[in-house]
Amino acid sequence: MSTDDLLAYLFDGQPHLLFQPMAIWLSASRRFVTFVTTFQDKIRKKLRTTQDQESLLDLQLELETAYLLLQERSLSVVYEPELSKRVRGPDFAVSFTTSLTFMLEVTRVQADPKSTVQARLADTISSKLGQLLPQHSNALLVGVEAMDVTSSEIRAALFSAQQRAERNDPTFLQRYGLRDRSDFFRHYQRLSEILIRGPHFEATKSIVTWINPQAKHPLPSKVWTALYRSHTS
Repeated sequence: MSTDDLLAYLFDGQPHLLFQPMAIWLSASRRFVTFVTTFQDKIRKKLRTTQDQESLLDLQLELETAYLLLQERSLSVVYEPELSKRVRGPDFAVSFTTSLTFMLEVTRVQADPKSTVQARLADTISSKLGQLLPQHSNALLVGVEAMDVTSSEIRAALFSAQQRAERNDPTFLQRYGLRDRSDFFRHYQRLSEILIRGPHFEATKSIVTWINPQAKHPLPSKVWTALYRSHTS
C-alpha cells in the first residue's frame, strides 16, 4: 500500500488534526510505514473515535513516540499488545534486537496554574502504575505542556506518592485502584524508569530521565541508550 493510499484509508479523505504529522512521519520513515500498515485498523479506529482536543493530543504523542522509536534500528514496536483481556496494558511492547522486550506506556500532563509540578507528576505517574506488567521492564514516557521538569521534581513527586501509600491513605489508594500499601509497592517496583519530554519532538531539547532504584527489572544500559537516543537525535 502506498503512503497516499494508507493516508486515505486512515482519514477517509476528511480533514483531521493528525493528518499533516502522520503524512510527514510516513514520508520520512519506511519502518513507520510498515508499523502503520500492520496496525492500520487499530490506528484508523482511534483516529475516527477520538474527538476532543486533549485526547487527540494524547494520540499524537503516542504515534510520534512510535515514529521516534523506529528511528533506532535496534528497536521494533508492537502497538497495544493484548497481554490481558481483564486490565488495560501498556501502549507499546518494544523489542531490543531479539534479546529483550520491554513495555512502554505513553501519557501526557498539562500545565495547571492551580496545581504544582510535583502534584501533577505524582498524579500522572500514580495513575499509570496499574498498567505496568509483572516480569517485564516497564518505562513511562511523559509529555509535558509548558512545564519545565527536573530530576529532583520527579523524585519529590514519587516520594510524595510513596508517603501516602505508606500511610495507607484510603483516598490515594482508591483513586488509583490499589488495595493497600503492599499493592502500591508491588506495582511501583515494576516501574523501571521515567522519561519526560516536551509535547512535540525537538532534537535540540534534552529529555529528563529518572531510573527507579527499587525496580525489579531495570533496563540494561544498552537498551536504555537506544531508548534515550531515539528521543534525542
